Order: sequence, then C-alpha cells, then structure tokens
Amino acid sequence: MKNKLSLTIISFLANFIMAGFASQFGMLIEPIAHSFNADVNQVALIFSLLNGGALVGTILAFFLIDIIGIKRITLLSYSIIVACTLMIYLTDSLMLLNIGMTLIGLCGGIGLCIAGTIVVSIWQNKVQSAMLVVQDATFNIAGVIFPLITTYALTHALSWASSYLTVGFIAVLMLVVIVLTNFDLIAAPKTVEQQQYHQKSEWNFGILSAGLGLFLAMLALYTFLTWAPLFVSQKFAITFEDAGNIITQYWAAALIGALVSTVIVSRVKIHYFFMAIISLAFVMTVAVVNTENLNHISYFTYGYGFVCSALYNSFVAYGVTFVKNASSKNVSFILVSGSAGAMFSPAISSLFQEYFGTQIIMNAIPVFYAVIILMLIISLFLKRKTIISIEG
Repeated sequence: MKNKLSLTIISFLANFIMAGFASQFGMLIEPIAHSFNADVNQVALIFSLLNGGALVGTILAFFLIDIIGIKRITLLSYSIIVACTLMIYLTDSLMLLNIGMTLIGLCGGIGLCIAGTIVVSIWQNKVQSAMLVVQDATFNIAGVIFPLITTYALTHALSWASSYLTVGFIAVLMLVVIVLTNFDLIAAPKTVEQQQYHQKSEWNFGILSAGLGLFLAMLALYTFLTWAPLFVSQKFAITFEDAGNIITQYWAAALIGALVSTVIVSRVKIHYFFMAIISLAFVMTVAVVNTENLNHISYFTYGYGFVCSALYNSFVAYGVTFVKNASSKNVSFILVSGSAGAMFSPAISSLFQEYFGTQIIMNAIPVFYAVIILMLIISLFLKRKTIISIEG
C-alpha cells in the first residue's frame, strides 16, 4: 500500500509540474519580452515550443517506456526538467530559453503519459476514476498557485522566472520520491497489450468531430490564456500585473468546476452535458471580449474557467459514444488532437495578433466554440439518423 501511495504521489506531481509551466505563460509574455528585448509575438512562440514538446513527448512515451523502462525514463525526464529550469532562471539568451522550454515540454509530456499509466495500472473501477479526477484537480490547483507566485514576483521586482524556479524545486522533490519508489507494480499483461494493438478501430464523423472539436477548443483556450492579460491591460488601461489576475481567476474556477463536473456527468447524459458546457463557453467568451465593464471581466472569467474545467475528459467521453467498441487509437486521436491545438495556438494567435491586433484574436475565440457547436449538432443529427434507419 505504501508503494501505491508513492506511485500515486508521482502521478499527481507530474500533472502539478506540467501545469506549473503551462498555466502562467500569458502573464509572462510582456515581462519576458522586456527582459530579452524581444517582440511579444516572438515570445508567444515559446509557448508553442512548450506545447509542441509535450505533444512529441506524449507520442515518444509509448516507445520509450518499454525501451528504457518506466523508472529510468521518469528519472531521466525530471532530471532534465530540473536542469532546464535552472538554465531558464540563469540565462540571458533567448535561444537557450527556447531550448529549455522545448525540453521541459518534451519531458513533461512523457511525465503526463507516465502519470496516466500509473493510475490505470495500480487502481481499478471507481477508485481509478476518482484518481483520474484528482489528477485533473491537481493540474488546476497548480493553475491557481503558480500564477499567484508569478504575480508576487512581478510586483516585488523579482525575476520573471521565479515561479518557474519554484516548479524546479518541486521537480527535485519528485526525483527524491522516484528514487525511493518501486515501479514493479506497473506491468500490463502482454496479452492485453496485444489485444489493444490489434483491435480494429471504427471511424465516423462523430469520433472525427470530437478530435477536431478538441483541437479547436484547445486553440481557443490557450489563445485566451496567452493573450487575455495583454487584452485586458490594453482595453482597460491597467497594469499588466493587475491584468494577470485573470489567469488566476480562470484556474481557480477550473479547480471547482473539475470536481462539480464529475458529479454532474454521473447523473446527466454526456451529450447534454457536453452541449451545455460548449454553449456556455461560447457565451462566456463573447461576454469577456465585448464587455466594457472591468468588474464584469472577473465574473465572466470565473464562468469560463468553471465550464472549461472538464473539456478534455468530456471530448473523450463524447467521442467514444459514436463507436461500438472504442479502441486506444480512437482515444489517442482525440488526445493528440487536443495537444496539437495547445501547441499551435500561440503560433497561430501570435501571427494574427501581429497583423490584426489583440482584439481580433480574442474575438476569434467564441468563433471556435461556434464551429464546435455546429459540428456537435451535425454529429448528433447523423447519429440519430443512423439509429432511425437501423430501427426502421
């Protein structure tokens, strides 16, 4: 039982650490630009390197875990993260910052796969579901804590990388736990692996729309997290540090929403729940980008964080309802689509920001949700039509 606890702590810390790097970047765009005498669009691309590395790491993890061994790859990944965090804190080179963020994303992506593997391997049934929910909550907790640390650092003339250095200290703690933990419990039966590998995957508009929808949802979400502080700062003529509170507000609401959503989904059909949260995300983002009252921004941001807290799990749960037997390829397709959306968001949004300004890219966010709603309506219509034809 002690070993299970250690492994579970590792899985939670993996989410906590990755969220520590990903959750606060929108608050750091302007400070990094000032620190390195760079353009904000150039700095925004660094976030694409972080998410791009995470996407590659997620894919590589499937091979490296078997080749290197799960304990060795976990130790190696978080050793690199510690080294890169220290480099980011000390460097005055934008190139080294790019390299460091890419490697952190790569190793963090591997860590997230390891975290999922741990939970699925050592817990079953309701406990497994509960642990997965707590993992989501852990990610959101980090999204609350680290932006607060960033706000403190920026308002007290500390280095912009101070909060990242704090994440590095937690990675050091992670290394200690890894060294003291036995990973022998994590061993999936080969027969199960072979069955999953050879399982034929079913594809239709429903499952494809879930993948494309998650891509657009992550594109919208990370555009918001990247540019919202600058948008609020420019629109209402307040300091960038004060505007950065919008990120903390988002993650605080997401933490509560992740827990509440779990209760709701257990009582409501996923289709109704899913359509409701996407529609509310559309409404909240329209309100955020169009309100002329600074005080209203906080309420709309809390609402947006609350409804978006369970997007990843909801897209997966929704997508697999369109296939009789969901395969690992179906699930991987949806998750990789989401990672791709997060990766490309800063690159795409920074390109549009350079030519059209912050207001335009913020207005694009609700448009993404409108497209998702349209796809949901079409997929549900096609599914109902298929059911009627079978019954007829």
